[in-house]
Amino acid sequence: MLNDDELEEIRKRKMQILMERAQQAQQPQVLEPMANGRVNFLTDAIFWQTIQQTKNAFVEFFGEWCSPCKTLAPIFAALAQDNKGKVYFAKIDIDRNRRATSQFEVQSVPMVIVFKDGKPLGKLPGLRPYADYDMILEQLLGKGPDESSYV
Repeated sequence: MLNDDELEEIRKRKMQILMERAQQAQQPQVLEPMANGRVNFLTDAIFWQTIQQTKNAFVEFFGEWCSPCKTLAPIFAALAQDNKGKVYFAKIDIDRNRRATSQFEVQSVPMVIVFKDGKPLGKLPGLRPYADYDMILEQLLGKGPDESSYV
């Protein structure tokens, strides 16, 4: 038969296991390990290497001279922060990165291209409000209508 000290030790271990499980349940699930809550800068040299590592990504093609791109910057930053751990956000300058720009036939900016599992799903041309991007994010993450409805 177990003595009181042994029983107390078993209770402590059980309580520790329960506490660890409760902490794990409270932590948000990370769907996209690279989603750091920021808008990351890409270049031609690292574009595909980075995108191939993502599950869900939004990439903005922009120009430094583009006024709508400047308006999109805080929207994109808020989306990145609100979707930390879920979607990777990046931007690439079309004037400095001609290979990716021509590969996706970017004719105007801003142009957001959505990627799933390293493959492009569709293009979102022009400046849009936060709610439009958020709706597409929900579709991408499986919380809304079929994800192909916006491409």
